[in-house]
Amino acid sequence: MTNANSLHHLTPPQVVRVPVPHVLRRCLPASHEAEAALAALLAGGPLPPLDVHRLSDGLASAQGHAVLRAPACWTDAQLRWAYVVILRHLGQLNGRYGQLFDVMDRGLDHTTSNAPVSKTKAATGMHTDSSDARYNPDLVALLCLKPGASGGQSILASAEDLLARLRQSHPELEPIARRPFPREVVTPGLQDHRAAIEANAIPVFAEDEYGLVFRYMRYWTERAMAKLEMEVPADLTRLFDFIDADTAEHALRFSLQRGDMLIAHNRTVVHGREAFEDLPGAARRCLVRAWVDGFHDSRAQSLSLRA
Repeated sequence: MTNANSLHHLTPPQVVRVPVPHVLRRCLPASHEAEAALAALLAGGPLPPLDVHRLSDGLASAQGHAVLRAPACWTDAQLRWAYVVILRHLGQLNGRYGQLFDVMDRGLDHTTSNAPVSKTKAATGMHTDSSDARYNPDLVALLCLKPGASGGQSILASAEDLLARLRQSHPELEPIARRPFPREVVTPGLQDHRAAIEANAIPVFAEDEYGLVFRYMRYWTERAMAKLEMEVPADLTRLFDFIDADTAEHALRFSLQRGDMLIAHNRTVVHGREAFEDLPGAARRCLVRAWVDGFHDSRAQSLSLRA
């Protein structure tokens, strides 16, 4: 009998590409009006009607991601406007780092400070977003404005497939994957001291009313435990090694071009990026990140209320 794992190898996952809804072309603000239109949207202004049924279903499926491509000739403000329209139809934008956060190299080093890796040019390692135990965005999205000179490939892998392979090959590691371990405090507004780190404990795998929740940040977990002078259990290191090796083997790798919008389900998809370089004097690589809350609530609404 052919099992799910053999099927996975026979039909490897592909990047899910979804056309940008045509209605956005019809209601796109003129280039000289786009900045004001974007500001109005970010302030909670009305949205143009949009059918996101296909996109929403794809994000909620086992594939858990989609890449939409908008015309590269649109201005940065027009691309940001279209991006916000799509995301607000899927849920609410979270403002912890600003509703839109430009991911670019700011000359920082996350290994010597609490700077997020998103402010560096380093490879991120595979992870899910948010190091705060009390907050986990439903969706993470990236709009490519400038792809950069070299490197920076996007990487995605399925946490559901990962869990199935863990159960098949190392079932003894699942209990430790469900134990909460501390993570470094790097979220703006949270205090960085021992008590805060101790309280910021998160399991790698859990479930809630919507299903699987995967939260993985190896670097910030090991760093938190070092600050607390805690020894990393051997089984936890084995789990991390398995996750890193499995996602490296089974991940999708692809490059984002100007106008591409990557949206991933942050609870079931682990993502990362390769290191990148910017050329001196050239435009710096810039991706616009957004976190979306309430995706599951938006799906509970009938489509007629959203389209």
